[in-house]
Formats: sequence, structure tokens, C-alpha cells
Amino acid sequence: MGTRLKRIVLKGFRSIREVDIELRSINLLIGANGAGKSNFLGFFSFMRQIVKKGLQSYVVDRGGPDRLLHFGRKTTPAVGYQIEFEGGFYEGRLLATTSNQLRFVEERCRRTDGHASDPGVVELGFGGGLESRIPSHPSDSLLGLIYSHIDSWRVYHFHDTTSTAGVKLQSSVADNVALHADASNLAAFLLRIQGTANYELIVRTVRQVAPFFEDFVLEPEDSASRFVRLRWSHRGTDRIFDAFELSDGTLRFICLATVLLQPALPELIVLDEPELGLHPYALSILAGLMRAVPSSTQIVAATQSVTLVNQFDLDDIVIVDRSDESTMLRRPSLDELDAWLGEYGIGDLWEKNVIGGTPR
Repeated sequence: MGTRLKRIVLKGFRSIREVDIELRSINLLIGANGAGKSNFLGFFSFMRQIVKKGLQSYVVDRGGPDRLLHFGRKTTPAVGYQIEFEGGFYEGRLLATTSNQLRFVEERCRRTDGHASDPGVVELGFGGGLESRIPSHPSDSLLGLIYSHIDSWRVYHFHDTTSTAGVKLQSSVADNVALHADASNLAAFLLRIQGTANYELIVRTVRQVAPFFEDFVLEPEDSASRFVRLRWSHRGTDRIFDAFELSDGTLRFICLATVLLQPALPELIVLDEPELGLHPYALSILAGLMRAVPSSTQIVAATQSVTLVNQFDLDDIVIVDRSDESTMLRRPSLDELDAWLGEYGIGDLWEKNVIGGTPR
């Protein structure tokens, strides 16, 4: 079974009453503030916690099931999802309980590519389960493939660049297997891949946006230290600089370049407002990195940047509107916009409210 994500049907999750959306290689969400872009992105974290057996902790951390259900359990007693892959699907329905948990009332998957080893529907249970019954280990079976794929999803957010941001602090040298969601182990991760072609490409790409940047300095603080912090060298001087001496935009771009140029890309990358703090030229470089990601990796990103949207094709765009107090997702129609596209970019049409996705 191919594990490329084809379609998501989601019901009753946060501001989403019901959406049915096809997923492509790049899926750039545009819409007004409060339309529900971040809520849709949050679904990917929700699903990853489900297969990692962390659902109940996720529910508690977000304030209970009423914060996750569309206008609370009195309006929406259950959340349902169906995730369609190439050759199969996985679906579930979860009900709010009196003990402020979400309980599985349905969970099943099906292989649809005709593979003889996994015929028909695999029922994982009806009622009572507080965690998913997807086995927590990869294998060649349908369940193993679904687990591996959803576990590989990565949701990144680099909003925090304050003095206490993890990316500016020490990280353990051993914490280097995968880049964290907030890049708090960026120095350790870069140290691990130092000397590779990917590392060199990251450095060259950062120089395109910050010409003064020479290289990362990733040595532990002393010979006995098992911790490393993000430091860097400046062209034309021997002085070593700290991450605190990078502008917020440069630091965020370093994080984004590392995500998109890392050696082992996730099968799905989720980015929320990657344009924050970036110069228009940096946005064009970022868009090029996103478009150059291999087809084996899909990108779902939400943005408010007209400049960034102008770098993409109509097929890459998902319009997010709010209608009848519910988030709606749709693809723009080429037939309706063909006469405009020769003269305007997609972002320009969005700004002019030709394609929707603006306050109304």
C-alpha cells in the first residue's frame, strides 16, 4: 500500500463541523484570521497523538474534550475522521465521556489496493477504548503501514524566538534523531548531520538570505560537556556569535531551511505561518525550498502572506472560509479564474477578494 495521503474527511473537530478535502503534494491554506486554518493543522498533531497512544494526555493538555469538539459536546458529542491513503483508509469516531475523556466508539481500516495479505475491513473495536488499537510498531501489514505513516508526520512551529526559546538554549548532544517541533534541539541535530551534503546545502541556503553568515559553530561548550548550543561565525571576523545575536527572521529561516533540507524528510510536513519575520526575498527562497521537496513528502502549510502565495500554483491552494460558524475548506476553480491568472498572481487575487478567504 502506498502511504501518500489522498483525502481527509473530518467531522466535529474544533471549528470544523465537517470538511472533505483532497490532499496534494503542496497544500497552502489561505484565509482570514479566525477562519480555522490552525484548527485544521491541529488535526495532524491530534492524529499523531492517537497512534502514539497519547490521546488522553492530548485531551487534558488542551482543556478537555469540550475544547476539541465543535462548540462542545452539547452541540457535537463526537469527533469523526477518515484518512484515505493510496490503497487504503483509516477511520475512527470518538465520543466525549462524563469523565472528560474521548473514547473510541469506532475504529477501523481497510486495504483497497487488492493486496491479498490484508483483505477487506480490519475492525479495531467498537466502544470503550481510550486509546487507539493501531499497534505501536512498524511492519508491512496494513496496520503497521498506517502507524508508520502517521507517526512520520511532523508539525513544526517556530513562532517563539524570545530569550527563553528552546532553539536559543542548550540541548543534549544525544537528542539528535529528529528535529523537534519548535527546533529546540536544532544545534544537536545540525551537529549530527555536519559534513553531509544536506548540511552544506543548508549553510549555502542560509547565506542566500543572510550573506554575513559563514557557518554554524556546533562544538560542545567544553570537552566534558554533553550539551551544545546554536552558535555561528560571521564572515570577515574570527568572533563567534550566539543564536541570541541572530534576528528573529534569520533564526526562523534557519529552522525552516533545516526542516526542508534535512536528510530524511518526514512523509508529511506541517507548517503554521512560516512567513513570520521573513523578508520578501527570503519568502521567495522559502517557496523554492517547499516546491523542491521530493514528491515522497507532502506539505500542508497555513499562511497570511500574499507574497508567499504568489510563488505557488492554483493547484497548491486551499481556501479556508468561515460559514455558519464553521470552518470550510475548498479548492479554487481554474474555470472561474482563468481570465485573471495571466495578469495577477494567486496572492494578488486573494488580496483583491476574487477567490475568497478574506473577512466578510
